[in-house]
Amino acid sequence: MKWKLKDILMIAIVGVLFSFLFLGANELGVMLTAALTPAGYGPLGYQIIYGAWFMAATFATYIIQKAGVGILAEIIAAALETMMGSMFGPSAILSGLIQGVGCELGFLVTAYKKFNTFTMILSSVFCSVISFIFEYYRFGYGVNTKQMLVLMLLCRTISSVLLTGIASKLLADQLANAGVLRGYKLGIKQSIKKNETKGAA
Repeated sequence: MKWKLKDILMIAIVGVLFSFLFLGANELGVMLTAALTPAGYGPLGYQIIYGAWFMAATFATYIIQKAGVGILAEIIAAALETMMGSMFGPSAILSGLIQGVGCELGFLVTAYKKFNTFTMILSSVFCSVISFIFEYYRFGYGVNTKQMLVLMLLCRTISSVLLTGIASKLLADQLANAGVLRGYKLGIKQSIKKNETKGAA
């Protein structure tokens, strides 16, 4: 589980790339909130795209497959988002830490031995629930009705499963199949699978 220089470089690259996604999601969240507010569903504006903020953690962890990657990737992405003018300010870094912890818990369940669809989705659910509990107090979600809170958590979790769990895995798999990730665990595993398939044929 020792980290190598290439692991740090990959985490940094992921952090940079996803920091731009985070900023874009901020703007999209504002627009969705404004669009949904007249109908009384403004609180769902950010929730339906919330999975975007967890993607750096699961994406990097799935590629490198080592403990702690998710936390560092999220913190770097959040820190860069903050420096580029995030409306949430430095508190975004604390959110990144919380989200990274959620990601790690999903893989910790199998002691970091399995990196597949199940652990990616499990990680995304942990990210959703833990971040929601944190932001319940941070943003004062308690002013919403119980029905709205349930809808908020449901939307966040669905978004997280689709973006954080499934989309992140598909994107990483595509990169690995293209040979971009040869030096990382995911790329090595994909290469072994290809060779086995060729041998069987």
